[in-house]
Amino acid sequence: MKIKSLTLAIWAASGVLSVHAQTDQSASSTSLAPVTVSASPIHEHETFEVPSQIDVLSGQEKMQRDSGSLGEMLDGIPGVNNMSAGTQSGKPVIRGLTGNRVKVLSNGQTTDYQAYGTRHLPNVDPYLAERVEVIRGPQSVLYGSEAMGGVVNVIQSDIPYGRDTHGEVAAEYNTNNRETQVGAKVGAGSEKFGVTAGISVREADNFRVPDVSSAEGATPSSAVSDKPLFVGEVPFTNFENRSANIGVGYQDDWGQIELRHTQWLSKQNYLGIEAESAVSEYGPVAAGQKLQNDETQLSAEFFLDGDWVLKPSWTHTRNSREATHDLPYETMSEDEGTDHYLDLVVHRDDVKLALEHPKLGDFEGEIGVELSEKQQTLRSGHLTPSADVSKRAIYLFEEADYDRWLVQFGARYDTHTVEAPINDDNEHFEELGFFDETNNERDFSVFSGSLGATYRLNEEWSLAANLARGFRAPSIFELYAGGEHGGVQAFQIGNPDLNEEISLNTDLSLRWQTDKAQMVATVYQNRISDYIYLANTGKYRYSEAAIESNDALDEEDLATQFDTQVPGTLPEMQAQQTDAEIRGLELSYAQRFNARWSGDLALEIIDGQDVSNDQELPLIPANNLTLNGHYHPVDQGNWHNQKVSLGVKLVAENDAAGLYEPFSQFDNMPIGTASTDAYALWNLSYVADVKLNQQTLRLGAAVENLFDTAYVDFLNTYKGYTLNSGRNFKLTARVDF
Repeated sequence: MKIKSLTLAIWAASGVLSVHAQTDQSASSTSLAPVTVSASPIHEHETFEVPSQIDVLSGQEKMQRDSGSLGEMLDGIPGVNNMSAGTQSGKPVIRGLTGNRVKVLSNGQTTDYQAYGTRHLPNVDPYLAERVEVIRGPQSVLYGSEAMGGVVNVIQSDIPYGRDTHGEVAAEYNTNNRETQVGAKVGAGSEKFGVTAGISVREADNFRVPDVSSAEGATPSSAVSDKPLFVGEVPFTNFENRSANIGVGYQDDWGQIELRHTQWLSKQNYLGIEAESAVSEYGPVAAGQKLQNDETQLSAEFFLDGDWVLKPSWTHTRNSREATHDLPYETMSEDEGTDHYLDLVVHRDDVKLALEHPKLGDFEGEIGVELSEKQQTLRSGHLTPSADVSKRAIYLFEEADYDRWLVQFGARYDTHTVEAPINDDNEHFEELGFFDETNNERDFSVFSGSLGATYRLNEEWSLAANLARGFRAPSIFELYAGGEHGGVQAFQIGNPDLNEEISLNTDLSLRWQTDKAQMVATVYQNRISDYIYLANTGKYRYSEAAIESNDALDEEDLATQFDTQVPGTLPEMQAQQTDAEIRGLELSYAQRFNARWSGDLALEIIDGQDVSNDQELPLIPANNLTLNGHYHPVDQGNWHNQKVSLGVKLVAENDAAGLYEPFSQFDNMPIGTASTDAYALWNLSYVADVKLNQQTLRLGAAVENLFDTAYVDFLNTYKGYTLNSGRNFKLTARVDF
């Protein structure tokens, strides 16, 4: 990793050494508070007790990090990065895996956000969450397919039994893209009944990048350059979000039952480029989309004789995606009903019945069965077909706590069936040969298991180890896609012959914890058989816009492949498989030096290899190091829990993995880049609690990208056109009542 000598000097002079951990914000405290997590289905534990590697965002730290982008919010946790497309669209990358390999949960329940694109964001508003838990490493035993890299659990407020009316009003403003957010949460309850609700509205204009030398005026025939095409204000990057939730619950001596509903609405634009000919200048083109996610959760716990607990749950999700290739969301309705207009709706039902048993010998545990039915309907457009997915699973999880040992193990058996029917909805895919009646149905059956243990060497030191076998069945998109993906400007094709991915992950952690310091050092290795990736094939196909505008062409010409790019064509990408290995080191350290000073550190070193072909894997983040120093001023009058923070993130250079890498073509184009240089990104922030009679006003102010650094992150999917965001002043306020 390349680190400038000035950065090293500042780090050494400040004496900052610390890891990513939640600290006690009281200025009079010199201790670090323990963090409790819900990673076990039968017990809550502190993060240092469980074998898995877990981080939690809540309280003041979560307020500082709140964003419309879940990926941006979690970026900086060791082993977690952000795959971004602007300031709102970002999803978490955990240990080099993302999309369908990282499971995003809502209150512990499965979500579905049609995560087949590099720019598809999870349909959650982090503001409405009370806390967010991130579990690194495979979690297939408890959560099934799609939990190979880890789990992000977005947890809303508990049902407030026995509490008077309470809540908060929130506001946020960001100067870079004139982004505003207003929200509110409220809750009330009696001894047996409770209700909670929340709402969030977030809107933003185009974001801005540093105004550096650009490739403005470049054409497809210009010389190769890594300059960005767009500087200053970046067009077609605005968005609007709306989200709301409500939860009600009832409890008694027999147990409890809770019902929640959440709605998330998003309108957003993605930026693309176009050139009419080899000598025409590149210009911006919008790909608008409208998203809606409605999620209803019903869960219960029934206390049975002998301390047995029956835990049934049901989640219904309706997720819709409307998108265009060349119109912003403000005018995209002009294409509605045409081949340009992708209209997908997913209905999904997940049912789980778990039985928690009391201690039998040394072990307490849970056995459960899960059923899932998903119906994807293609109402217009051509990217991915109508299809059904059925899942069945049975699992066992056990835990024993000895004097010095905490042992957890589990086993699971899953069956998946994916079927794309031969019908009118899917006529396009059959006619162009993407699948037919011989390969339109696939069945997958997989065993998975895990064994983890934590050994307490003494009161301060412990060792934790995990061995886990995870899996992931291919998605509808990976098997049967066949069309233009406007959001990434590519023609993407599935592969009906794909096998399921199987991973074998091992990790080992050394942990140290006192009342003033916390340290976790983890090494891991994740071997993945039949790793699925979308690779540039080196060929090109006509875009649907080109076919519509040229009378000499019709839809059958979508099957035509070109060896070189000609006007009106898009790069072709197809799902392929290989064997992969991802290895890494994660280090975190937190120190409370005294009542006034603290600091934290997070280091990630990662390497991903295609072991079958002896080359690097795509979308592996660059090695990175984050350093933060914090000053806690003494309380003054009504001002409490103040904290001033200065931090820097140091990121190494990273090379694209050839044709394996999405957007790899930009390393050989007149604009943008696929490989990225090292950079240092500085941030400054301040938070405080202000007592106002019966209320508390919580304030936050931050300067992100303090020096307006011009940089490109390797996981920025806009790196072919522009830079990462420039300087941003962020103001946040929360008023409790």
